[in-house]
Parts: sequence; structure tokens; C-alpha cells
Amino acid sequence: MQNPEVWINEHEAQLIDDICSLVRIPSVSLPGGGPAAPYGLPCLDALEASLTVGERMGFIPFNHENYCGSLLWRGECAREIGVFGHTDVVPAGGGWTYPPFEPVVQDGTIIGRGTSDNKGSFLAALYALYYLKDQGYQPKNSFRFFLGCSEEEGMDDLEYYLKHHEEPVFSIVPDAPFPVCHGEKGILRLDAEQRVESGVLLAFSAGVASNVVPSEASALLRMSSGDADAIAALGASVEELPGGQYRITVSGKAAHAAFPEGSDSAEVKLARILVSSGVLDPAADKLMRSICALFADYYGGGIGVPLEDSVSGKLTHIGGLASLQDGVFRQSIDVRYNVRADAERMITAIQEALGRSGFEVANLSNSAPLYVDPEDPVVQRLMEICRNHLQPDCVPYIMGGGTYARLLRRAVAFGPDMRWNASRFGPDRGGAHQPDEYVEIADLKKAFLIYVDALQALDKLI
Repeated sequence: MQNPEVWINEHEAQLIDDICSLVRIPSVSLPGGGPAAPYGLPCLDALEASLTVGERMGFIPFNHENYCGSLLWRGECAREIGVFGHTDVVPAGGGWTYPPFEPVVQDGTIIGRGTSDNKGSFLAALYALYYLKDQGYQPKNSFRFFLGCSEEEGMDDLEYYLKHHEEPVFSIVPDAPFPVCHGEKGILRLDAEQRVESGVLLAFSAGVASNVVPSEASALLRMSSGDADAIAALGASVEELPGGQYRITVSGKAAHAAFPEGSDSAEVKLARILVSSGVLDPAADKLMRSICALFADYYGGGIGVPLEDSVSGKLTHIGGLASLQDGVFRQSIDVRYNVRADAERMITAIQEALGRSGFEVANLSNSAPLYVDPEDPVVQRLMEICRNHLQPDCVPYIMGGGTYARLLRRAVAFGPDMRWNASRFGPDRGGAHQPDEYVEIADLKKAFLIYVDALQALDKLI
């Protein structure tokens, strides 16, 4: 077979073009779109475009009733090894220097929403499979490359697939940092709400997605010009509107809910400014103080569950989406909890903490943790490959992020991110779910080489 490094250099321009073509599709998952497009037309467009790429490579495309798709490479037997990627993205949000859905290729990077999470990432793995097929490799097992449409919004696309199709015997999910992620914290998502009767705070809005620390927040207040000046003096932007109303806005630093460290919640920032200004009436003041208390830290203290274990570290939590409309304040909460936590006791403690702040839980979903023994022979083989390509002392890890692996019986998240590389744009830009999301082309090519070795190793080992 041709040297894979030479091959990917020859195909680099096509890889970049495929990534850019997919990034131009604003495939934010919008559940409830009906059978013709269950997650909205952009997600369907991204799915069909991805299937077209795979068909061009020689794989057999399948559209699974528009919920998801897959590409099949038949081997000597019907037993399947899976690779699971997703074509949907989180909303762009604010704060971008570059256009989020018009990718920019510069200085060895591709910038745009989805370049890292997950369009560029799954294409690195797909190109590795393409290389093997192009070079005449004859697989013992069949390979199934899954393409999801709603990973960012609950993963019911994969649930649909698993109800109708047999699961691969082992799968990798290219949606995490290298080396091997052998565990994922549990994910608890809650929607809480309470009625607020305020003559001062008329509206409030923060966030673009439930699993992203808000980078923008705004409030609509009825108050005097003197009160508006007091808020402006605290660092907020103030816009005067007709009828004695003012729109207050602040900016923060976004981050993925799984990795909230270093972020700065615009929701909490705005709540603190409003409390400090002294302009609120009692009902609004109580609500804003509750927001400050609930999300004062990222480690569960504000919601009554400061949990930690030796295997997966600290529990984390964020407030994602918030809104005040028609006298009802609604708040989404995303919790990433330890693999050894007692989920039932934890949920009870959170509900009690929210109740003390005047909230009732309206919706709750819980995705159990994933844990694969790091001594598993497949994990050990994948780690051996990573040590050959990356760092000889790298070790498997557990993360707060949630991937398709948690819904599969035997799977691990496996690259392609190089998490030890600092962002070119600093801690608040450039990452997944952040403004100016980007991917290093050199990292994708390195990941491609790892996937080439890993896919062959899995084919021999499974």
C-alpha cells in the first residue's frame, strides 16, 4: 500500500474542500421537523451531502428515514465495526471574528462552526477508511460509518437507528481528544421554571444552547434614566427604548458544558450587575440573587451536589439557556456527574436546592455514565497506537463530554482532537461550541494516520 502520509498529502485539498462544503450548511438540529426532515432541512442537507462524499469514495450509502445515515464497506463477514460521527452543530452564537458558516482557510487552519465538532473530525476518520479501500485492503469485518443528525440535541437519532438496526460489535467515536476516552460522565439536563411578578424586570434572555456557557445575555427593564446610568457605570451596555424601557446587555466567555473552566457566564455576570445596581424590585432581586447563587461555581456547590470521585474527578454544572417571558422565568441546567455517583440521590438533592430558590423542575433527562475498563484489550491496543504516534506516556482518560459512545454497548470516543495544543485565539475562542471554532489541518492529517492504523488493528482484533 502507498505510504499513508504521502496519500493524505495528495488528498489534502479534497479533504479541505469536503470540510468546507459541509461547514457551509448551518445544520443546527431542530427536533420536531416531521418525517421529511426530523431535525430541519439544513440537517437533512448536511446528511445528504455527507452520504454523497462517502458514495464518491466507493462506500454504500444508506439514508435511515432522514433521522441519520450510514456508509457501509462490506467485508468478508457481516459482523460490523462501527465509526460514529455527527453532521449537526450547535448554534453559532455571538462574538465571531469570522463568518461561522462561511469557512475560512488560513495559516494551516479551517475556521467555522463544525470544523472541529464534528464535521472535520469525522471526515478525518472517513478519509482513513477511504485510504484503506483505495489501496485495496480487504477487511475481515464489515465497516459501518454512522452519520447522525441530532447528537447535540439528545442523540435520539442514534436511538432511532439502534431500534431498527443491529449494533456494531465494537465502535469508535471520533468526537473527543486523543488518546482513548474510556469513560464519560453522566449527563443530567433539567429545565426549571418559576413565576416572577416584577414591574421592573420585563424580560431576560441568555445563551444559545443548553450545553454551552452563555456568552451573551440581555434584560429589558422599566426604570429611570438615573437607574440606567447606575447600571452603565457597572460595565453593562445600556440602550434606551421608548416608554421608559432600557435594554441591558453584557458579554461573557462561552465554553462547552463538559469543560466550563475558564468560561465567564454572561447570565451570571448580568445578574450580578442588576443586583449590585439596586434598581430591581424585590421579586426580580430575589430571582437574580438565585441565579448568582446557583451558578456561582461550576462544581455543583450552588445546586447542592459538590461531588467528586477518584476515577472521574469533580462534577460540573452550568446554566445554559435562560429566559423570562410572560411572567415565567425558565432556566436550563446541564450537569456532568461522576461515574460513581448515586444518580437518584443526586437528582433529589438538586431538586431540593432548586426548590429553595423558588424553582420547579419541568423537564428532566438523564444519560448514565459510560465506563470501559482501561485494561480492556481493545483499549490497550488503541493506546499502543496512540503512544506510537503521539506521546509515549499518554494515558486513557475520562471526560465530562458526552458522545455517541455512551449509547453503544461496546465503544470508546477516540480522537481526533489534540487537547494539549493551546487555542490560537486564547481560552475563550476557537474550541468546540466557542466563537471562531477551528481545526488545525496538520492535526487532522496526524489523526488520519492514527485512524489508518487503528481501523486495521480493530479489524484484526475484533
